[in-house]
Amino acid sequence: MLEQNKLLHIEVAVKPSCLVPLPKIKELWQVFCSSDFNSEGLMDGNEVNLDKLPQEIQQSCAKASIVDDSNEISHFAAGDSFTIHIFVLSQEESCTEELEPEGGDGEWVSGADSLTIPHASLENLWESLIFEEGLKRQLLDYAQSALLFSDKMVSSTIVNWNRILLLHGLPGTGKTSLCRALTHKLGIRLSGRFPRATLLEIRSHSLFSKWFSTSGKLVSTLFQMVKDMVLDDPDALVCVLIDEVESLAASRDSSSGGDPGDAMRAVNSLLTSLDKLKPFPNVLVMATTNLHLTGSVDAAFVDRCDLLLQVKMPPVKARYRIFMSCILELARVGILEIGEGDNSYFMPYHEDQSSRQSNKLSSKLLACATSAEGLSGRSLRRLPLQAHAKYLGKYQLQVVSCIEFLEALSNAIDDEQKARREMKRGKED
Repeated sequence: MLEQNKLLHIEVAVKPSCLVPLPKIKELWQVFCSSDFNSEGLMDGNEVNLDKLPQEIQQSCAKASIVDDSNEISHFAAGDSFTIHIFVLSQEESCTEELEPEGGDGEWVSGADSLTIPHASLENLWESLIFEEGLKRQLLDYAQSALLFSDKMVSSTIVNWNRILLLHGLPGTGKTSLCRALTHKLGIRLSGRFPRATLLEIRSHSLFSKWFSTSGKLVSTLFQMVKDMVLDDPDALVCVLIDEVESLAASRDSSSGGDPGDAMRAVNSLLTSLDKLKPFPNVLVMATTNLHLTGSVDAAFVDRCDLLLQVKMPPVKARYRIFMSCILELARVGILEIGEGDNSYFMPYHEDQSSRQSNKLSSKLLACATSAEGLSGRSLRRLPLQAHAKYLGKYQLQVVSCIEFLEALSNAIDDEQKARREMKRGKED
């Protein structure tokens, strides 16, 4: 249970077919939350039971949840303050932005993918991502503060910021998914300030042309398009994602392969374009890289980033929670069964596991999380399928018990670790 005087975020998804104005829906929620939010049976975990709400709210809302950014478990208590976010999930398909640089060869290039946010395809992504404690909160706080400073017109000659963040870490740690999820969450949290929002994912590799000197022009053309977007609609938030940013911002001190002059022009064009975006308060640039920052990503680009955040391999607590979420999902769809007496092991991970994880199932789950040391989040979430396919294939038409699944998961982890050790030895040889 939370302590008193916490700030809670009530995120309300409105039905796309709803004709009631969003300000009216927000007003209804404010009245309800100020009086009846402690009604018995209203909450199911973090989700609000819409059947318990007044009819007028029920008819307009598709989903509502309570989020406390400083705590994993949300609970609305007397004395807590709250902010209500009303939004509609977009169902529109992403579209590709085609580019042709001025003075180019006439060939159009796919420069970026554009997606209206918040979007149905990104729903629950933020909540499903599990990292070391505090990482998501740090990222969300930075993005909101950077946009607030811009919105309040803080003098950039006194306080320097560029609204650029860079996530770095090994492949599979969830950097790109985290950026997408952050954009979705900002589309919800900042919907009062920015009623419209777009995620623009740059296709970095497409911007390098086979023709001499064209890459720099393509980069310039792309960011001119971004500038036009933020100028044309000041009330729209534009989040630009540059995945594998080393493709556009490779260190100019160590350029090699291809045409180093063209690569240098691309970096120069990127830096100039980012500087031109700085005056506009409604744009946020996110970048990721799998490489070491020193010597791989250009120092001038790194220096422009307000926040450099390393996304590490998940620690044992995160691995525990990832496996737990996978088990709950498989139980939800009926692939495995959690017995009535088995729920006791679904407790928050605690450092003192000897006293908190005493039953057989919880001990097995902890053992799986411990043995998965060094595996990325992407690899961890593949293991349930591998475990079922390799060790539970005979149960294709049957429901598997939780203990049987955990045994199979343990074997799959051992197989994965063995394969990685053999691969490592092969490289050394």
